[in-house]
Amino acid sequence: MANYKNVAVAGKGLLGSAVVLALSNAGFNVTVLGRSESSESLPDGVKRVVVDYNSADSLEAAFRGQDVVVSTVSGAGIFVQKSMIDAAIKAGVKRFIPADYSSSSTDPAAETLPHYVPMVDVQNYLKSKSEAGLIEYTVFVVGAFTEYLVRFGFVIDWAKKTAEAWKGGDVIPISTTSVAGVGKAISGALKNADATKNRNIYVHEFVVTQKYLFGLAEKHGAPKSQWTLTDIDDVDTEFERRKALATAAPEFPNIIALLRAQMFAGKIKVHFDRVDNDLVGLRQLSEAEFDANIAKDFA
Repeated sequence: MANYKNVAVAGKGLLGSAVVLALSNAGFNVTVLGRSESSESLPDGVKRVVVDYNSADSLEAAFRGQDVVVSTVSGAGIFVQKSMIDAAIKAGVKRFIPADYSSSSTDPAAETLPHYVPMVDVQNYLKSKSEAGLIEYTVFVVGAFTEYLVRFGFVIDWAKKTAEAWKGGDVIPISTTSVAGVGKAISGALKNADATKNRNIYVHEFVVTQKYLFGLAEKHGAPKSQWTLTDIDDVDTEFERRKALATAAPEFPNIIALLRAQMFAGKIKVHFDRVDNDLVGLRQLSEAEFDANIAKDFA
């Protein structure tokens, strides 16, 4: 029976901070890896180590003595994960959790979308190392981050008071998980290490629709009378247009536009029929609890 205690977390953004806190609260010995020294406070007992992600030696040294590496890197950091996996193997790390945390990267229908291509590449590389008996893995599929759907303007542009209304979006279910929920799922998976070894783990805390999100935004944010809605009726054509644009020019605004299409067009499934919440000890939320969490974001 696996017994993991020492966990290194690579990346310290919104998600990384939540993962570090959850692991620390669960009793793991946590080390945060960063590119430079920082005065940012960490939970009691959490260590900080400076690492050069472009140096195999630096990565190996940082990983030595760790049981698990949890990657929460983003952006260009996604592309260095193969080097991180190699260094983890050399350092004797037992399990690697890649920076995935998506809605659909494990769905063959979505693997050619430009924002998923590097994730799928890392998944395949990691699984090949696992099949060779060199390291274990767990891939987390968590749906849309709750915080991004309303608070950070993924659904509604709060600065411009604009939003897109996709035809059919009122009934398309969307799995969502908060970053705190992702952290709890990771810590729970490592507590139940044998059952979560070498597999994809699907979790969500709540399921929403576009209509439901508009209602939350109106309730806790700006009144609907202040919005300018753009109706998107030909969802198939618009999805393909955005996919082509993001593939040709994978810049941030184009990727965000495609992600929105992925979420609401119904072309890619973004809801999990089966979840592993019980396996990792992540409780699903009631509607009242989810609403209360959204209210906190606007407080």
